[in-house]
Amino acid sequence: MCELLGMSFNLPVTPKISFKSFRRRGKKNPHGWGLAFYPDKSAQIFKEPISAMESLLSRFVENYKEMKSKIFIGHVRYASVGTKSYKNTHPFQRELNGKEYVFAHNGTLSNYKNLKLGRFKPLGETDSEYIFCHLLKCFEERGINNWKKDDFEWLETKLREINEYGDFNCIFSDGKHLFCYYDKEGYNGLCFVHRKPPYGKIHLADKDWEIDLAEEKDPRQRGFIIATNRLTDEAWTSFHPGELIVFKNGEIIYSNLRSPSEIQPTPLTPIELKILKILRTSPHRVSLRKIIELSEHSPQEVKISVHSLLCKGYIRQDSRDKVKWHHSTATFYTNPSKRKEIDKLIKTDP
Repeated sequence: MCELLGMSFNLPVTPKISFKSFRRRGKKNPHGWGLAFYPDKSAQIFKEPISAMESLLSRFVENYKEMKSKIFIGHVRYASVGTKSYKNTHPFQRELNGKEYVFAHNGTLSNYKNLKLGRFKPLGETDSEYIFCHLLKCFEERGINNWKKDDFEWLETKLREINEYGDFNCIFSDGKHLFCYYDKEGYNGLCFVHRKPPYGKIHLADKDWEIDLAEEKDPRQRGFIIATNRLTDEAWTSFHPGELIVFKNGEIIYSNLRSPSEIQPTPLTPIELKILKILRTSPHRVSLRKIIELSEHSPQEVKISVHSLLCKGYIRQDSRDKVKWHHSTATFYTNPSKRKEIDKLIKTDP
């Protein structure tokens, strides 16, 4: 039974911990493995039609520190349609409108060739690649270039139509968004975990050892890991049957089956809003010492709030600083890309 892996983070990461656990799934899925990521606008894929556990390439990928990306898509294969070969190994890759799409599928479909193809043609024999080519035809006909909410709603309908042909879990990306759909009948499984600071220790599934994430992660990093089965002992959340979730920059930006309150980031606290106002109204970068003085809150409360704002991407530490973010002389300014949002937030702050 094939298994899927997806990741969406706000900063480029190296998926050493999660890929180590995922790689062992090749024991039960011996017919191929693949990992796709986006080093820049283009996608790169490592894949082979052999077990990930036996692959020297997968061992290299597991320890390849230069492999960094905001988005990853992984797949370990148990062949149900198509021979054991490179052309049938996931993920699959195609270009559309200057974007490289990458696609992986879990499940088996029947009579799927009733679905029409356009200019995109499969190279292999799998139902998965055929469906990928069909979806690209649909994207092109709709004229999708920059995805919007109504496109997500349209996509959910299209994926449900494909789901009528059999078991259908899929993960795909255009390099910016990570699209994850879970079978309407709840086939196999799909779940996600939110990784955010403060990081602690976790135990990898199926192996009796632990890793301290605080030593592995940049304190600003946050994001989601999606997998067929839970990879760690963290608090994973299951997808709802028939659910499409769209991730971008380490956040959930759309779900057809969750309320806005379930997918919106945690609202900023009064202290965080006050810090943003201090930084936004200052013509220069502001030191942590000055922020504590102006906010009139305890140093510990301010440090917690500054760290939270760094993690959420609202503020940045000046790159010229020679000290860590929690030092009293560390200096901060608002993220230029977030200033319009910040202005709205501090304007409505009582």
